[in-house]
Amino acid sequence: MRAVIVLCIAGTIGSLPAAASELTTYTVRAQAQAGTYAATGTIEAVRAGTLASQVSGRVIEVRVRNGDDVKLGQPLMEIEVGEADDAAIATRAAADGAAARLISAQADFERAQQLRAQDYISVAAIQRAEAALRSTQADARASEALAKAARTRAAWHTVTAPYAGHVTDLWVSAGDLATPGKPLVGLYDPTALRVVARLPESVAGHVQSGQAAQLSLGETAPIAIGAWRVIPAVDPVTHSVEVRADLPAGSALQPGQFVELLLPLRDLSAQIRIPSRAILRRSEVIGVYVVDADGAAHLRQVRLGPAVGDTVSVLSGLQGGEQVALDPVAAGRR
Repeated sequence: MRAVIVLCIAGTIGSLPAAASELTTYTVRAQAQAGTYAATGTIEAVRAGTLASQVSGRVIEVRVRNGDDVKLGQPLMEIEVGEADDAAIATRAAADGAAARLISAQADFERAQQLRAQDYISVAAIQRAEAALRSTQADARASEALAKAARTRAAWHTVTAPYAGHVTDLWVSAGDLATPGKPLVGLYDPTALRVVARLPESVAGHVQSGQAAQLSLGETAPIAIGAWRVIPAVDPVTHSVEVRADLPAGSALQPGQFVELLLPLRDLSAQIRIPSRAILRRSEVIGVYVVDADGAAHLRQVRLGPAVGDTVSVLSGLQGGEQVALDPVAAGRR
């Protein structure tokens, strides 16, 4: 990771009068602007994971391949059901029987209430009818819960997609034995991606979390990042903190890609930048031609900083207000 100070470039390009009219010059002055820190990060999916088996059984069918797009709830593979399907049928039948007995017990209790109102049965008889109703209600609830649990266990034999996404890995094929906890399918959601990067502890306190960040993609235009945050925890080994930046929907990026995240800093710094074409390199000498008021060009050695686009920062050797020749070769011939 490296720190890059992005500054506003203010200058005028014009032509000197009189003798040096053929020399195009650039007048520079430094203006301070908030800097940025360039952190190397990795693209990762917000929703990504490995689907594991919840039951034991032979894999009888795999319905997807690596790279396939899947929808929410789409079946991915089938594991032999075995006794699970029979158990689901049996418990469902038991639950239906309990429900029928509940209907009968409810009718018996209502009749007992009518008879008690006419004083045809005793209080003890109505209490027995009510107890029988409550017992039947409990049996019906227990039977229904067992039926749902058996149905859920039977459904585990069909592995489905928990969200729409891309299949990244398949660890089994038809005929393999699936056991609880064994990885089956790797999956990620391409619609929710983020950048994960790390900042040195010394830099973390200077970032402006309320400002937009940028994702640098090399030759393509940068992507503005509005939602990003610094995780308030320092790694005791690397003495760095983690930054997570959510990518806008539709970003044509893939998990695992390396990118550069430009984070805004609070500190201001002034720096002179000039066009890169004004730099003259001769062996180990790096310099520019400074044109004085009389139009004479003088070679001056400079020390350069990082380049951004078609400009480069000048750390020493120039002062604001001076004019440099944009064509150093032509200036050297004078």
